[in-house]
Amino acid sequence: MKNRRALFLSVVLLTLALMAVLFATACGEEEPATTTAAPTTAPPTTAAPTTAPPTTGAPTTAPPTTGGAVEYGEDLVIGAINSITGVNALTGGEQKWAQEKAVEDINAKGGIKLADGKMHKVALKFADDKSSDTEAAAAMEKLIKSEGIKIILSSNTTPYNQAAATVAEQYQAYFHICTSWTDEGFIGGMGLKWSTDIFESAADSGLVAMGAAKQLGEGNIPTKWAVMYENNPDGIGWGDGQKALITKEGWEIVSDEKFVEGNKDFSSMILKYKEAGAEAVDVLISPADGITFVRQMKEQNWSPKYMFGFKGFWPVEFYKGLGADADYIGHDSFWTETYPYPYAKELGQAFRDTHNGDASVTIGLPYAAAQILFMAIERAGVFEPGPVRDQVFNGSFPGTVMGDVKYNEKGIADIPFLSQQWLNGEHRLVWPEEFAVGPTLPFVPWDQR
Repeated sequence: MKNRRALFLSVVLLTLALMAVLFATACGEEEPATTTAAPTTAPPTTAAPTTAPPTTGAPTTAPPTTGGAVEYGEDLVIGAINSITGVNALTGGEQKWAQEKAVEDINAKGGIKLADGKMHKVALKFADDKSSDTEAAAAMEKLIKSEGIKIILSSNTTPYNQAAATVAEQYQAYFHICTSWTDEGFIGGMGLKWSTDIFESAADSGLVAMGAAKQLGEGNIPTKWAVMYENNPDGIGWGDGQKALITKEGWEIVSDEKFVEGNKDFSSMILKYKEAGAEAVDVLISPADGITFVRQMKEQNWSPKYMFGFKGFWPVEFYKGLGADADYIGHDSFWTETYPYPYAKELGQAFRDTHNGDASVTIGLPYAAAQILFMAIERAGVFEPGPVRDQVFNGSFPGTVMGDVKYNEKGIADIPFLSQQWLNGEHRLVWPEEFAVGPTLPFVPWDQR
């Protein structure tokens, strides 16, 4: 009897101790970062290149073997800040897909070879910036301090990346940025020592809107423009660049409007455009706000000759949200699967295969940024922020899905934008002419569709 009581008492005490540990752990646990783990075995390579050329970020030498088997070291965990939630989640979703695809492809080829002679698979750990610059800074700090990660891929919006880059400088973590304005007023002027950036300048971004407008032909080119943008540093810098280019063309700016991100009512702005006789509207806006804006344009039956949107008009969800009402709306893009660069066509098809046939005009840039990072890690030979960063500053990276990429002494790589136009649910490349499938089509009035 005594033995039974002792055994019973021991079980009770052990159970209580375990419950106490679990309770304490649950109470003290932070919100976890999302991890895309490296597979323990190489995944199927049907969507990846059938060969492993070094220009796609694959190892430049054959994987080391020990007794006929590949020798692997521990995984290389790279951080990634992304707009998983918030107003920019739609644009963040395409970037996240591209980053995960790049990891899948490099791992399918064996991973990255370091100076230790071993192959290392890659894993991503995501932190949500919640479409906010303050949250982006917090996400960077969390990845560095809580997760111990000091090589990090970027979000897709300039203010978020600027805030995160400031934190990276404090901790000497390498922040590998794409899709942030490269001008002096933005990433290019921050004097960053631990961040690099691949994108276009805000000052030159409007060239795609102007170039596409000129294709409308004599007598149809809009000369009275309305410019509309988010009231934040990103939007204001973009707006200044657009207005300078419009004025340089000799066209008139009849309306210049700022708005707060997340706005639900654009009716007063639309009324101003109608009263001012605006023939074209040029806008920087998030996808959710862009859908609202276009719907309210239709409700007020306002039809400009030409409409062009940056940031929010290119995601496939923009078209799905509007359907045929998105037709004839122009938008910027950073990439096309018809580029004559290695793996561009295959990457575009891989996206279509996982998105019900829908295409992307942006995934090539974050995919190329990941390719460049993988090549820089391999060249450095070690998975450490300083040596990897040093490979990117002034570095040349040939054969990416964005073509040959060269960074300058500030760690900046400028890439050209493209101009697309929605038509029947497809992106239609209209400028520059060397890549175009046809000229820009005029905006068809709502009551004539």
